[in-house]
Amino acid sequence: MKKLLFIPLFLLAALVFFQACEKEQNLDDDALIELLATATDLEIIEPAQLPGSVRQSIEEMFFDTFMEDIYYGRGLGYRIHLGNELRLFFRENGDMLQFRNPNPPSRLGTNGPHGPCFDRILGFGRPVRPEALPQEIHDYIAENYEDAAIRMARADLHRIVVLVTGPIVLIFDREGNFVQEWSPVANCNPESCRPLPGNQLPAAARAYITENYPDATYRNSCLRGDRIAVFMINDGSRLILVFDRNGEFLFSRP
Repeated sequence: MKKLLFIPLFLLAALVFFQACEKEQNLDDDALIELLATATDLEIIEPAQLPGSVRQSIEEMFFDTFMEDIYYGRGLGYRIHLGNELRLFFRENGDMLQFRNPNPPSRLGTNGPHGPCFDRILGFGRPVRPEALPQEIHDYIAENYEDAAIRMARADLHRIVVLVTGPIVLIFDREGNFVQEWSPVANCNPESCRPLPGNQLPAAARAYITENYPDATYRNSCLRGDRIAVFMINDGSRLILVFDRNGEFLFSRP
């Protein structure tokens, strides 16, 4: 009897999964993004649960920030909130989406579903091979960051963002003139990321760092709404620690 019941249930589950996949495949990018942006029942997941192609896209294109919150909707895809307030959307197969409607509905935010720091004219930019960067950038890095190698770069119409060993993120204009060194916990709105000196971190956060990362180098931190983001270098790699306002540890990101 149990076997007879199992077969219909299995077929029903397969049918539901097929319909969900078919629904996602039939939606255009804007419609799918709108569903992901407004859904309230998405599952919270960790970076390791993302498809490899999604993680690779973010590592190659958004190395100047970090993945803060990650959501998954079965049959829809992924919504990823970055530390710089950008919001990314991916199909379940890993394809990255960009909202194209020049007049997004107000329910998607004043600047559309990609967040307040997204420029709808410039888009996300594009990866640039290190050897294709202006010579001025190579010269500046060689002169000011001894022994540093260029690892990745991204360009849009106004600027070039470069990751060098350290790890350090540098911003240049399109002619290769240096603009500033960038922190991965910063974003486009200074009010959304108020600098917080290390000695002003809550006692619980300082104790956590001392206990778990005694040899890490503190770089900077900022107050972000109800969270505190701390940027450190640990064993030559970037480490982002996120705490609540009381200094209780929430999660870490590479």
